[in-house]
Amino acid sequence: MSTRTAILLATLGIEPQVVTAGLTLLRRRGVRIGQVEVFHTHAPPILAARARLQSAFAGDAVLPPLAWVPLTPDQGPPLMDVITESDARAAFTRIYQHLKVRKAAGHPVHFLIAGGRKPLALLSMAAAQMLFDQDDRLWHLYSADAFVQSKRLFPRPDDPVQLVPVPVLPWHRLAPGFVALEGVEDPWQAVAQAWQGTVAERLAQARRFVDENLTPAERRVVALLVQEGLSDQDLAHRLHMSPKTISRHLSSAYAKAADFWQVPRVQRAQLVALLHGVFVPPRSPVANEDFSP
Repeated sequence: MSTRTAILLATLGIEPQVVTAGLTLLRRRGVRIGQVEVFHTHAPPILAARARLQSAFAGDAVLPPLAWVPLTPDQGPPLMDVITESDARAAFTRIYQHLKVRKAAGHPVHFLIAGGRKPLALLSMAAAQMLFDQDDRLWHLYSADAFVQSKRLFPRPDDPVQLVPVPVLPWHRLAPGFVALEGVEDPWQAVAQAWQGTVAERLAQARRFVDENLTPAERRVVALLVQEGLSDQDLAHRLHMSPKTISRHLSSAYAKAADFWQVPRVQRAQLVALLHGVFVPPRSPVANEDFSP
């Protein structure tokens, strides 16, 4: 963990104590928080929670500075909630762009996603997967009813409240397409484009495997297996081969695929998944979503 001063990002719900409890528990862990920045919608109960949180920070010089990040679209009224796809896209973009700026500044980020509605937590986690590195942490906060009902903003040592780490595997380490999309400001578009690039890359790899590694006979057996999911007996009947010959061709294809993809073993279901795009035409694109190569 980096020793640099960190930023605490948090989503806000109707209970402001989520933010202050998270901050308290991080400081008990020895994390140096230099600023707290809170994402929020504009529903009246959320604004009431904001006012209470603002009052708590204003009256305590020991606490780090507090900043607000309203979830407001570039055009249109402030978000009251995340209900529609348009709401989700606006909230996702705001969270992503703010997190991107904080990452560019070089500070480690602790992102507390326990406050607010579930869509905010999911969108925040997606942004973290796109931008986090090894110094960043994603957190959930567990609070027992006794602490919630107490309305205390700062937990006592014996209060039933604790931070729960949420594992994050950064997408840019798995999908090379994300590296090329670092300049894209619309994360919704970045995800769609990265999926397209990743699917195209996987399809090209699968085609290379089929063309360079399978014999013509193995190709016929594998193609029919992928297309129709038949049993060995049915494959033998359709291709006019013995079940023993079918089994031999498939065993050879499994072994070659394991060697090609550098995995311990490949079985029937894995081979079908790996080669589906080669032998099955892509589905028709859905509006606003085209992940076909």
